[in-house]
Amino acid sequence: MSFTVYAIIDPRSQRPFYVGETGVFDLRCRQHLDGTDQISGLVIRQIQENGFVPHFVVLEAHDNEETALRAEIVWIELMLARGIDLLNSQAFTGYFDRTAKRHSETTRLRRMQRLRALANGRTAERTPTTAAISPPPKSKTGVSKARTRKPATSKRDPNTPKTPRRRRPYKPPSRTSEIPSDPT
Repeated sequence: MSFTVYAIIDPRSQRPFYVGETGVFDLRCRQHLDGTDQISGLVIRQIQENGFVPHFVVLEAHDNEETALRAEIVWIELMLARGIDLLNSQAFTGYFDRTAKRHSETTRLRRMQRLRALANGRTAERTPTTAAISPPPKSKTGVSKARTRKPATSKRDPNTPKTPRRRRPYKPPSRTSEIPSDPT
């Protein structure tokens, strides 16, 4: 059995973004193309959303898994040392960096999908994310349909000045029992 160390290359930038190791290269390529919830899967979906297909390149082939795993680590370290940003979990300094990257890639993918839907003539749902991207739709009169806040109804007379609230002064807790004196 042969173990393969491979890289996935983004055709938009011609740069690798993931290095992996597998025993069945064809199956692993199909799994990547099907997409996962990993960061690399989100980037692959972005590539596909743009109408491209990521390139899979065999870097090395080995007879046993241990040597292939060592080679994978060497390739990851080599690419990181050359300034290539990889999406492998080893490339991040910790959980929070990976989480932030996953969030930014997910947001980017959603925006791309909404833009594609708009380009194809469909109207995208207005969500908080799309509201930040585009202005609110206008009505037939040309006035935006942004939600307006209704004035709050108050029982207090608006002409009377507002009285400040009185704060209670801090009072330390009282001792409930006295400490017995020394009997000697």
